[in-house]
Amino acid sequence: MKLTLTPEMFAALDRATDKPDWLIERLADLKSGAAPWVLTLKNEESTALEELCAMNIRFDEAGNVLAEHKPLDELSVMIMDAY
Repeated sequence: MKLTLTPEMFAALDRATDKPDWLIERLADLKSGAAPWVLTLKNEESTALEELCAMNIRFDEAGNVLAEHKPLDELSVMIMDAY
């Protein structure tokens, strides 16, 4: 799977907690290049990334995704739509 990351998605992933080592390394590699960043994932990596996004999304009292977490929500949806 290939995902094109927007600058907002990239920044949100950079801020995300509990990133696996493989993702930390890939983000570091991508950071050295210019946008748009294309993240190539194996099936198990895409599943892990979707779970990471879901773990890091925060909501307000009304159940709406907080603005700073919308890029992770969008990335999660992109991964799920790719299946």
